[in-house]
Amino acid sequence: MAYLRNTWYVAGWSDEITEKLFSRTILNEKVVFFRDAQGQIVAARNLCPHRFAPLDRGRVIDGTLLECAYHGLRFNTQGKCVFNPDGEGRVPAGTKLTMFPVVERWKAAWIWMGDPSKADASLIPDYPFLDTPEWHPVRGLLKVRANYRYVTDNLLDIAHVRMVHPTSIYCEMLSKGKTEVTREPGGAIWANRLGVNGAPPPLFAVMWSAAGLGELTEHMDHWADARWNAPSLILNHVGITMHGQPREAGLEAKNTHFLTPETETTTHYFWTNCRAFARDDLNLDAAILSGTEQLFVHEDEVMLNAVQEAMGDREFWSLKPALLQADVGPVAARRALDKMIAEEQREASTSTQASTTEAVSS
Repeated sequence: MAYLRNTWYVAGWSDEITEKLFSRTILNEKVVFFRDAQGQIVAARNLCPHRFAPLDRGRVIDGTLLECAYHGLRFNTQGKCVFNPDGEGRVPAGTKLTMFPVVERWKAAWIWMGDPSKADASLIPDYPFLDTPEWHPVRGLLKVRANYRYVTDNLLDIAHVRMVHPTSIYCEMLSKGKTEVTREPGGAIWANRLGVNGAPPPLFAVMWSAAGLGELTEHMDHWADARWNAPSLILNHVGITMHGQPREAGLEAKNTHFLTPETETTTHYFWTNCRAFARDDLNLDAAILSGTEQLFVHEDEVMLNAVQEAMGDREFWSLKPALLQADVGPVAARRALDKMIAEEQREASTSTQASTTEAVSS
């Protein structure tokens, strides 16, 4: 399966990565991480170039050297082999690790799996509420037994909520709304839906009470706006207010869903739920955590895994999927990503051909 490689993926929450070796599979590639003596994250292919032992079995020495547990080769934080304990200690020329650029932003570690020379931190989308005291986050990491693009579809799709989440976030007025898609100049795609003058979903009753906004009525407006950024980063603005009142008069949660492919059939799902009300309410934190487990682990993930097993390795578009109105957002994101991957592959092919021609000519 082709992935978009010249882009940023979330490798982990920042506090997951310490001075100890930590391994995670990303885009079918095993990567080892640690923090150096200055606290900067180092990321390398989890494979010693000598006899291909996994480096996460080794150790970090003084925050500056990564030692392989098999033959004791040591590598500096730039990936160069600087020590060989065997014989006279000669280090074979060119012995180095494959390194990956990493940037910390929005409390997460972002990794660039493509051409390091193209790694540009300014391409990481903005999520300022993840790093400000005005917004209180509840966050987690889930493992989804499905391809990341099916998870993206699911998060941009309102239509499934009626069947998969009937007792938590289903809202009849929202299900009857129409998804509106808009595009930003930088490539982001918004899929927004508004429901008016109806009963809000059950989960919002808990948040409304915690926010101290009084009694809920059967005459509310409910919005669910989703922004997709390539390759698989989703921002949600979800809220309710009294019918006809501005959004600011009600409450809103800002949620992020960072999807990082582990393999063709599994996905790392980094999620946050952020609120600007009841920020010190530990009971609400616990309710959000347990609610997320119910929503994603026991409901969404079960269905997504069933879809994955039914699909196998068949290509999505080859099956000519039927399309509902709610699919306008997922389809726009799929087609945009398809185009980006195809363009990246064409560029790589052209570059390879040019290099081959140059080598033959010389």
